[in-house]
Amino acid sequence: MSRKGLIRNLFRKKENKEFSSKLKKLLGIYPINLKLYHQAFMHNSAVTQKASEKNSNERLEFLGDAVIDLVVAEFVFKKFSGKGEGYLTEMRSKIVSREQLSNIARKLSIEQYLTVNHSMRNSRNTNLYGIAGNALEALVGAIYLDHGYRIARKFIIYKLIKPYIDIDQLDAIHVNFKSILLQWGQKYKKQVEFKLEKTVFDRKDKLFNIGVYIDNILLIDALHQTKKKAEQTAAEKAIESLEIDMSEFKLSR
Repeated sequence: MSRKGLIRNLFRKKENKEFSSKLKKLLGIYPINLKLYHQAFMHNSAVTQKASEKNSNERLEFLGDAVIDLVVAEFVFKKFSGKGEGYLTEMRSKIVSREQLSNIARKLSIEQYLTVNHSMRNSRNTNLYGIAGNALEALVGAIYLDHGYRIARKFIIYKLIKPYIDIDQLDAIHVNFKSILLQWGQKYKKQVEFKLEKTVFDRKDKLFNIGVYIDNILLIDALHQTKKKAEQTAAEKAIESLEIDMSEFKLSR
């Protein structure tokens, strides 16, 4: 662990020392800059509207999401050395899915660290585990800024992936994102449509741009060399944007 982190912890105020010790148990390392970790658990409902982007965990979540994507991409690249780009992309998507991160956050009891609006915490309609999944991404962002990429990578692989994700089981599941989105639309009475927006010619490749429409409003789009893959990619992005809990629906085809 960091010698600097240990020395700082010795001279912290009691409440900060308690928070630092809890983080040490969670992370396996002492934090150096506690402000980063307080911010990582700060939901935007608990800060004033004007200061939400600056003081909530949204910026750290953005950073952590990118770090997780990079680490998991490297992880599947090395683990599945004989597999092609499409397979690697699907495996990465399954590992970093909103469902997986929310489940891991629940197992780590991330919700107990969250700072959210009081009424929101007590509301039956609040999905604290979903919020905790976002906070987990923000936490990775905080670790990255506090300790650098090497420690953030170690945390993701040895504290998140290996203890909580069964890679072999995940490998056997084919996630049909389009099917899940259509199931979601049927369940919540939303009209879901996939439309070809345009065809793009990029050098020698012909790319299809597929848009996802929810109740006739374009939500998101995606490009790929085949319409089927463009639909799957667009559906996956839509599921993430809508924060759909995939555990509610049939995942395999």
